[in-house]
Amino acid sequence: MNFEEPKISLTQFLTFNSCVSTNAKISTVRKIKNQPDYNPSFDYWKKLRDGIKRCLKQGKPIESLLDLADSVTSSKRPNYLAEAKRVIAFFKDHDVEYFETEHASWGIPGTIEVSASPELGLKIDGQKYLLKLYYKLKDKKQQITYRNIRATLALMSLANHQFLDDDAKVAVLNLQNGKIILAQPISEDDKIALKINAQTFANIWSVI
Repeated sequence: MNFEEPKISLTQFLTFNSCVSTNAKISTVRKIKNQPDYNPSFDYWKKLRDGIKRCLKQGKPIESLLDLADSVTSSKRPNYLAEAKRVIAFFKDHDVEYFETEHASWGIPGTIEVSASPELGLKIDGQKYLLKLYYKLKDKKQQITYRNIRATLALMSLANHQFLDDDAKVAVLNLQNGKIILAQPISEDDKIALKINAQTFANIWSVI
């Protein structure tokens, strides 16, 4: 059987790396592989993600994110309200300025391809960041810590960016606790660990 090279998003790779057990990793890859082709209706946080970017890009009051809760189903509304409040709390504590970014990708030819585009370009308190936002519901099977997502941060740093900005730092903004997890200088061990994580994802993908 021919191997179907997985082509996944940065969110999917981050979720995989945040899994705390092998069984959780297998379950995550299976879910990703078996999910239908992308459709906005299946993207739980799409309206929040788009709303954050639109709000910051257009300079609207960050409190307007609360209105998003009225545009989603009743089952989503409590989660959207809670998450919007976390976003508002973070941005009200900082001086934030939006800037445009472009596409980025990373992969191992014939093995895996990951879209590594930053979700937002933000200047926070004078420092530029290429940010991936994390706002999934809390799950005891996943932990968003530097140790667990180190490979994801390395991937973001090593990605083939279509833009250059030496002043910008790569980071994940964990909106569950309002903390920025910053990528550290990339070592050879980080590069090896990234390849191992990517290969592991592809290996699981090939047998399920």
